[in-house]
Amino acid sequence: MSRVVRRWRVAGFSTAVLAFAMVAAPAWTQTDPGLNMREIMLAVIAPMTNKLWAASDIQTDTQWLELEQAALTVIAAGTLISQGGPDGAYREQAQNADWQEHTQAMMTAARSAVRAIQNRDEEALFAAGNDELYPPCENCHATYLPK
Repeated sequence: MSRVVRRWRVAGFSTAVLAFAMVAAPAWTQTDPGLNMREIMLAVIAPMTNKLWAASDIQTDTQWLELEQAALTVIAAGTLISQGGPDGAYREQAQNADWQEHTQAMMTAARSAVRAIQNRDEEALFAAGNDELYPPCENCHATYLPK
């Protein structure tokens, strides 16, 4: 494995660990949550899912690695939103069964994308993105996105 690929893997893993740490930290230690739910959706989840949906003609290890990082970032961000966001503003909403179903389906689809990426299977990645990932995103937006 090349040095560049190792660096990207470390960076992706570090991002996931930091996202998990934000969720795992006791609420009393966090004075400023940093991001709200809208910011997580716009700055983290939307760009990463768009990257997965747009993936085609993947030719280099670096391209595969960037896609893997995108899928892992969706999983990490999904953990945050499943808890109602880092600021807790959506905590009550996050207790709804359909919120949890949408979030879990998104994370499961992202995990399928990770497997497809690790297997360098572009068809499986397309299916994970379009057949598994797109529906829970759209269903959640139909229910929860302010109109």
